[in-house]
Amino acid sequence: MGVRLTLAFAAISLSFSQQALAQSNPSLSSIFQSSLACALVEPLLADGDVAQLYVSDAGACTSVDPDSSAEATYFTDANCSTPINFSPTSLFSHCQVLLDASQLGEGQGLVENSWTLSPGTRIDLGARSLDNVAQPYLQRSIYRTVNTTAGTCNLEMRVYSPKPGSSGNGSLLALHGGSWSARGFGFFGLELSIPHFTEQGFVVYAPFYRLLGDSEGSAACNNASIVDITDDASAALEWVRNNAQTYGSTTKPVVFGQSAGAHLAVSLAVNYPEDVAAGILFYPPTDFTDFALRVRNGNYTNSQGLNILDKVIGVSAEAADLNATPVPENSFPIRIVEGGLDIPPLMMVHGLQDDLVEARQSIRLCDALAGRELMDVNTEVQPLTQLREVVSCGSDSTLQLIQEGQHALDVCVADTLIPTDLCPSGSAASRIEVSDAIGDALVFANTAIREELPVTRTQSGGGASSLWFILIFSVFVRVCRWSVYRPAT
Repeated sequence: MGVRLTLAFAAISLSFSQQALAQSNPSLSSIFQSSLACALVEPLLADGDVAQLYVSDAGACTSVDPDSSAEATYFTDANCSTPINFSPTSLFSHCQVLLDASQLGEGQGLVENSWTLSPGTRIDLGARSLDNVAQPYLQRSIYRTVNTTAGTCNLEMRVYSPKPGSSGNGSLLALHGGSWSARGFGFFGLELSIPHFTEQGFVVYAPFYRLLGDSEGSAACNNASIVDITDDASAALEWVRNNAQTYGSTTKPVVFGQSAGAHLAVSLAVNYPEDVAAGILFYPPTDFTDFALRVRNGNYTNSQGLNILDKVIGVSAEAADLNATPVPENSFPIRIVEGGLDIPPLMMVHGLQDDLVEARQSIRLCDALAGRELMDVNTEVQPLTQLREVVSCGSDSTLQLIQEGQHALDVCVADTLIPTDLCPSGSAASRIEVSDAIGDALVFANTAIREELPVTRTQSGGGASSLWFILIFSVFVRVCRWSVYRPAT
C-alpha cells in the first residue's frame, strides 16, 4: 500500500505542473500521462457511503452494496418492487474515457436508463475534502442533437442523484469549465464538487456543450461559436425543466459553474431569470467589454487568456468591435446597470491571485447587482486585510474573495507524500477558507431552493445545514460591508 501510494503521488506530481493547474486548462493527458497513472490514483479515492440498493434472495429483500454483486437484479426499495438497471464503472475504464478527448461527453457507450457510480466523484483532490461525503449515482443521457457542417453532434447530460428513485430533491445545473474549448480537466474539476451538492439533497445535472476550436471533442462538435455554446447551455436548462420530475427534483434549478462554466451559468441567470432559482459562480468571466478594454490598455497580459479571448470574440481584442456580437451580450455588469435587470440571487467565489480571469470580473458584477459604480478599467483591486472577505452585492447576492486564491482555487493537490506546490487554494490556512466558502455555497443553494421544495424535504446525507444556520448566514450576508479598498481614479 505504501509503495502504491508513493507511485500515485509521483505520477500526479510529475504530470500535473503548477503552471498548468494555475491556468486551469491543460489537456487531461497532462494530468494523467496514461491509464496506468490514472489507475494509481486509487489511494486518493475518498471514503464515503453510498445509498444501498436491494436484491431479492430466497424470497427476502435485502440491502446490498451495488458494486458487490453487479450481476444481480437490483431494486430501489426495501420491498423489491421497483427494479433498476445498474452497471459498475471501474476506475480504469473511467480513466480511459477521460483520456480520450474525442469521446468524452458525446454519448459513446451510453446505455439508456442505466445507473452507475462514477469513480470521478470519489477522487479527493478538492479544497473541500470528499471524505465521509456520500457518493452519488450517475445516469447518462443525450439532451441535444445538433446537425453541423461536420456531422451530427450528440451532447450528453450526466445526472447525479443521491439515490435512484429518490424524490423531494433540489435541482442544480452544473456547467464545466475549460475555456469553452476543452472538457477533460474541466469536467474532472466539476466532479470534485458534485458530491457536496448531492449529499445536501440535490440532483445535479451536468451537460457537455460544443467547443471552440478542435483540441477536444469530435469534428461535429468542434469549431462552435460562443453563441452556439450559450445556445447549448439554454437547451440544457430547458431539458432540466422538462425532465427534473423524472429524477425527483425541482423544475427550477440553481445554476453552478466554474470558469467558462460560470460564464454560462450567469448567462442563464441573466437571460432566463424566471427559470433559474439562483446562481453559484466560481471565478467567472462576466464582462467581455472589460476584458477587451483591459487588453487594449495593456492592463491584461496573460498569454493564455489573450488566446482564449481572441477565440471567443472571433478576432483580436484590439480589433474587436465592442458593440458587435458577442461582446455586449456577454458584458453582464453593463447589461444589468444599463437595462435595470432584475436577476436571481448570485454567489461568487474568486481568488485575488487569479491572473487568468481577474477578480475584477466578479467585483464588477457584484457592484452592478448592488447599484454601485463599476470599477474603472484602469483601477486595480487592492489586497485584502485577511484571507477571505465576504462582500455584499445588494440584498441577496454575495461575493467571497480569497486573498491567496488562484484560478481553479477549489482544486488542491496537498498533503501528499511527495512535496508539491500544486494548490491554487493557497496556503493551508487559505485552503480552509476556500473549503468554508464552498460550504457557504451549499448553504446558499439550500436557501435559494427551499421555496421550490415540499415543506417535508429530507436530506440524503449528513452535513445538511439547519434552518437556524441558514437564517443566521442570510443575516450575516446582508450586514456585511464592502471591504475591498480601491484607489481613486
